[in-house]
Amino acid sequence: MALFFARACEALTCEALTVEGLPEWLAVYAGRGLSAVWDEIPPMGENERFETLLLVARRLFTGYRASVRRSETGPRVLFEAEAPVLWEVRLVSPDLRPPVSSWFAGDVAGMGAEVGALLEGLPVDALLWADAALHDQVAKIAGRRLPGWNFSLLVRLEDEKGILQLSFRPDQPLVLAVTPSIYSSTLPVMFQADLSAKLVPGLSPIIGLPVPWIDRHRRDVELLARDFLEDRNAVANTRSRVEVAFIPDQISRVEAAVDSERLIFQLWVAAYAGVRERYPEVGLLLGWNAKQVLGIDLELYSETILDVGELGVTSRLGGRVFLGKNFRAGIEMEWPEQEPWYRIWWGTGRVGGPYAWWRWSPGHGHNAALGYRVSESISIELHYDDRYGDALGLRGILLL
Repeated sequence: MALFFARACEALTCEALTVEGLPEWLAVYAGRGLSAVWDEIPPMGENERFETLLLVARRLFTGYRASVRRSETGPRVLFEAEAPVLWEVRLVSPDLRPPVSSWFAGDVAGMGAEVGALLEGLPVDALLWADAALHDQVAKIAGRRLPGWNFSLLVRLEDEKGILQLSFRPDQPLVLAVTPSIYSSTLPVMFQADLSAKLVPGLSPIIGLPVPWIDRHRRDVELLARDFLEDRNAVANTRSRVEVAFIPDQISRVEAAVDSERLIFQLWVAAYAGVRERYPEVGLLLGWNAKQVLGIDLELYSETILDVGELGVTSRLGGRVFLGKNFRAGIEMEWPEQEPWYRIWWGTGRVGGPYAWWRWSPGHGHNAALGYRVSESISIELHYDDRYGDALGLRGILLL
């Protein structure tokens, strides 16, 4: 392959130095150097200039026999390998834990052959001057396959065969920690906290690895987290579905929604502020999703609320259907008043997200709340209830 390196034009005549006999990636490197030398050779006889260029080529580019010829456009520098060797590329993988080790193995599959193509017919002595160019070429290959990983090259001869060994090490920034957040509208907070605590060691294989590379394997991390959660008893026994979102960074975040396809279990404590007639409450919600039986996304539930101040008990039986993303509507019967309530809900129930609900009864009017989930276990609501003199107030809810 011949590569041309054009130089400045003088007196309507342009010269171009041509390099032949080198691999393309190496010819570019050598051609730039020779073109710079050719331009710096002081004016003299044509033979002297060509002899000077030949002397430089032979001294700089060891491992090749160089010759210089004239052409109509300028000098032609021809290279011929003196002692080409057969090369073998060996990849030394870092010490990684499963399944991360399999991700790395998949990324470097075929990399040895790709690097080996660069070395085809290359004399060992050529690496005395071509090591930087080779490193740049390998860096391009590694950058496509292994973003965030650095590498080192080691060259040696073994039984008259050239061995190029590539070793890898993680580069900054690294994943330093993983912070999981488990959300569920069907499981109690105690289950969610337990799952969150167990997920941290479950994702420990990615700690200390490059953030760009983990970002490349974002989907693999999400599958790893999902499989780990699905193996937990709290998820398997309640037949919960798991959806995971992974946000890679030095402090990476994992957000997982874990919701049972059949059961609903919630235990909560509420307290009011700004109202005189309301006492703290303790509530228990038990529900069942009838989708697998009836074919529609219908939740049937019962809710029991204990008024701590008057020790009164309110019971509810109801059902609600999903109208679309984050919207539900239903009807519930409340005792001891034996009044029906029509009700709608909106919101994801996730930490840092707003939510709202409203219900209406012909005999009692409106009851509504606009809330914000502060943490996995705490929500704050602006609460309204027509049944009390102080209809508007604040309510804090602790999920257990």
